This record gives sequence, structure tokens and C-alpha cells, in this order.
Amino acid sequence: MKVLIVEDEVLVAEDLAADLKEMGFDVADIAISDEECFALFEKEQPDVILMDIRIKGEMNGIEVAKKLKEKTSTPIIYLTSNTDPITMKQAIESHPQSFISKPYNKKDLKAAIEIAFIHYNQKELESAIKDKPLQTSVFVKHGEFYQRVELNEILYIEAAGSYSTVVTEQKSYILSTNLRNFESKVENSNFIRIHRSYIVNISKIEGYTQNSVIINQKELPISPSYREDVIKLFNKI
Repeated sequence: MKVLIVEDEVLVAEDLAADLKEMGFDVADIAISDEECFALFEKEQPDVILMDIRIKGEMNGIEVAKKLKEKTSTPIIYLTSNTDPITMKQAIESHPQSFISKPYNKKDLKAAIEIAFIHYNQKELESAIKDKPLQTSVFVKHGEFYQRVELNEILYIEAAGSYSTVVTEQKSYILSTNLRNFESKVENSNFIRIHRSYIVNISKIEGYTQNSVIINQKELPISPSYREDVIKLFNKI
């Protein structure tokens, strides 16, 4: 999970980055101003943003958060020592995922990031079903967290009981749904069921016979019930 730190006190930001890495998070970068935050957000596409309220630039952290929320649903967690009523009211109105007071407690910080990302993941999945039937990515289980995987990186999905294994060239992930649910939630023409246990990305198929396809040098079976639909996808010479 990539975390962008927005903090204008360099020593505090570096300590925070070290703590996050120790917790197992990937620190995308550190921004000290509003302009750096916007630029690094576009460049790094972080999964979570830790935002100090007082930062360098024309905009404070709350104003930056509001601007970001106009174009992204990426969760923002305020990390601040500014707890006066007016600041807190303004911060709450920007709808952050959480608040962490300075000096922070490592356990509280870790929990806040995990909870924020879980809520974000659930909203993204619900949005994918309702509003984005042709989404380009899914979230899959990787260790303790859910990680974004681009659909065009997936080789195939293999049934594993009530779960599924998503296989890419680099890694395998656990998807907390079965193949039928994947088919209903991910309407993407590149994916086709070839067997009760396999959905494949047809753009990754290297070869085929009447009974199987080859993907990344692995042979996957084609069931008779799916054979006609699968074979007609290929142009033969």
C-alpha cells in the first residue's frame, strides 16, 4: 500500500516515513507544500494520504484535501497538532477518513491507515458494481491489505473454493469472491470462462488446442461446455 506524506517539517516527515516502512507500508514520497502534494499525487497515485493541516504554500492541508476530493476518492487522514475547535470544524467538513493527533501513537496510526483503506476498498467495489461496469482494475488480498491490480495484468483466475486465486506474471493474489461473483462484478470483454475452475484473459493466450489454452507456458483445460465459445474467439489461418 502506497502512502503519500504531506508534512512541511522535514524531520517529522522523515521519522514518519521510517515508522511507516517499519509497519510494512510503501512510502510514495514526502510533500512539504500544496504544489508538491498535487504534483506527487498525480505522479505516484498513492492509496492513502497522510495530510498535515499546516503546510507550505497558498493552501493549507484542509483546502488541499477538499481540492483532491473533487477528483479522487483516495482516503485522506489528517495528522496534526491543530485541535482548536475552528480548525477541527473545518477539517470535519472536508470529510477525512480519520484524524491522528501529534505526537502520534504507532499502533493508532497503523490502525487508522488500515481502516481507511478497507473502507475505501469497499466503496470502490460497490462503485464498480453500480457505476463502473467496465472498470480497469480490482482490489485483491495481498498479505494484510488489499492491493489494486490492473485487469490487463491478470493472466487468469483460478477457483479456490469460495475464494479465487488471481495470477499475474509477477505474483498471485487471493480474491475474496468466487468466479461467478467475479464474472458478475467485472464486465470486461477480455475475460472469458473456459472451465468451471478458470477464467482467463484472452489477450494473454499464447496458444490453444481443442481442449486447452496456453498462458505464460501453463496449460489450462477447456471444458466441453465452454469449448465452442472459446474456440470461436480465435482467428485461424
